[in-house]
Amino acid sequence: MTSDLRPNIFPALRYQDARAAIDWLTRAFGFEKDVEFAAPDGSIAHAQLHLGPGVIGVSSAQTTPSDHPWSKVRQGIYIRLDDVDAHHDRAKAAGAEIAMPLKDMDYGSREYSVRDPEGHLWGFGTYDMAGPVTGEPNIFVGLQYRDPRAALAWLTRALGFESIKEIPGPDGNVTHAELRLGPGIVMLEGGAGESAGWGQNTQGIWIYVPDPDSHHARARQAGAKIIQAPETKHYGARDYYAHDPEGFLWGFSTYKPAAATAAQT
Repeated sequence: MTSDLRPNIFPALRYQDARAAIDWLTRAFGFEKDVEFAAPDGSIAHAQLHLGPGVIGVSSAQTTPSDHPWSKVRQGIYIRLDDVDAHHDRAKAAGAEIAMPLKDMDYGSREYSVRDPEGHLWGFGTYDMAGPVTGEPNIFVGLQYRDPRAALAWLTRALGFESIKEIPGPDGNVTHAELRLGPGIVMLEGGAGESAGWGQNTQGIWIYVPDPDSHHARARQAGAKIIQAPETKHYGARDYYAHDPEGFLWGFSTYKPAAATAAQT
């Protein structure tokens, strides 16, 4: 049995007003701030917030140099690895677009970034963002793909994910899939992204909560834009969806991937 189930996959969100976003996320969604590092201009270079064992990274959009790959996206995915060099070599050998070369960072991490075929930005490094609470992951990145079958094949071949669950749609393509890398889970969504308030987002943040109704009441009172009020789905989970003030998509649900528990074995 694996006793350390500290999360290793973290959504990275870049806000125009990161300080206001942190205040809002703590008030509306119940996050707690762990660390905050200021940029020279007083904006936020990097902050970490946790909700249970799950952690998200938050920064100000203006702090990233214009020639840096993260300046081109509003959000991405960061994954902690023990052997980032071997992972980089695997991705490069698979033909992945290396967005930021492998290098040692001034804060002690060794990192690189890669862009997948549909433009999602992934960062891999040795820096551990896990918060003060231990336990199985409860925050899962959700990614929208136009060609989910091709995305599944690429994520397993180039980035080393293991496909845990695939749900086909009427046309035989994938409508939902779950992939694991270490204890962390990524959820893949296929289709046009018209449901659940995707809007212009191709990435969402899905969070397990035991009581979506009380969480929804708190979020709505704090001014969250509710995309879908709490409802029980045909597969038994109860969930709701909301946008934060800058339009990022959040889903809160009683659904927990079976793979998250399976990572204990």
